[in-house]
Amino acid sequence: MATPSQARSSHVEKANAYQAMNTMQLYMIVLFCIMLAFSTREARGQTSKMPPSIEMNRWMDVRMEFDCDAQRYTLFVEDLSDTENNWKVSDPVLLPGTEGSVDEVSVKDPSIVFFEGMWHLFFTARSKTEYTTSYVSAKELAGLQTAQRHELEVIRGESRYGCAPQVFYFEPQDQWYLIFQNRDAYYQPAFSTTKTIAKPETWSQPLPLLHKDTEEKWIDFWIICDDESAYLFYTQSHDRTVVVRTTSLEKFPNGWSKPKKALSDIFEAVHIYKVKGKKEYHMIYELSDSGIRSFGFATAKDLKGPWKRVTDRYATGDQLNYVGINSQWTEMVSHGEAIRAGYNQKLEYEPDDCRWIIQGVMIDEYEKSGRYVSIPWKLGIIQKTESNQ
Repeated sequence: MATPSQARSSHVEKANAYQAMNTMQLYMIVLFCIMLAFSTREARGQTSKMPPSIEMNRWMDVRMEFDCDAQRYTLFVEDLSDTENNWKVSDPVLLPGTEGSVDEVSVKDPSIVFFEGMWHLFFTARSKTEYTTSYVSAKELAGLQTAQRHELEVIRGESRYGCAPQVFYFEPQDQWYLIFQNRDAYYQPAFSTTKTIAKPETWSQPLPLLHKDTEEKWIDFWIICDDESAYLFYTQSHDRTVVVRTTSLEKFPNGWSKPKKALSDIFEAVHIYKVKGKKEYHMIYELSDSGIRSFGFATAKDLKGPWKRVTDRYATGDQLNYVGINSQWTEMVSHGEAIRAGYNQKLEYEPDDCRWIIQGVMIDEYEKSGRYVSIPWKLGIIQKTESNQ
């Protein structure tokens, strides 16, 4: 009887011999599958301007497995674009403010929780000259537009820039955290805390969440916790890479580890949630195709990963359905936050009937704006529906 090492050696020899004889055949099979996938996408009207070498990585998963005993390769090809959702769109819940206000140009990057009978919304506000973070609250989502808005001047730091907020209640310390980015050190993560979310004047002076240890630009910081650790996800330099750092709940907000790659080939704004009642995590990431924004979707059984890319078409402009509202207000799905099942650091949500508050804009408004800082982003709710609704 062969020992495990001999058996392994025999399998390796078989695999090497078989692979050498059939390399050209395998290349031809893969090439055929790629051509077939491109033909299928063109038939469905899903052509892309991106180079094939990049596009295949985004919407196609190709795997080969080798059975040593049977001397057979099995080729698995998965089209990541097959998952199609439908979304019902509400009227905007927040529009840009009046002339001369801190949000006169746009409202964007929402983070929202429901606590003690009130919706608490934090968002990036853009005036004609600068960015800031603002806060508004109301009993109903429809009431946010007319409620009083508060600029959170305290979090702006030396650079007078504090944007892309995330809010959650950190139970181990019995206080609220606001995570955001500032420009004090070429886009670094910062945080502020309060015991009373409903009092915007009580947020503390901002502190760095961690000091930058790489030269790349970091953006869109997102924290989620399990029972033992906190995880900080962010995007590096729009170079299509998401990294994650960890620390213990006892050390939070300090003690962060070195970064590890979590996912690649995305644009920005990675947001992660735990599925309520399950040991499962969902990641929403933003994509940009010639400036047109949309959401992709990945899953993992653990926040440590690995992350499996499920679809690059989780929420797109052509999936939006306007029912019973006055007018269409967005053709894009950009930088959103799930309507969570709770408000603590675990960020639980229910994916089957989920709602998202997103930033959106019409394509002609986007094109007429000329510069990104002038895009008139608005905030509204999209809700996942069945295909026949």
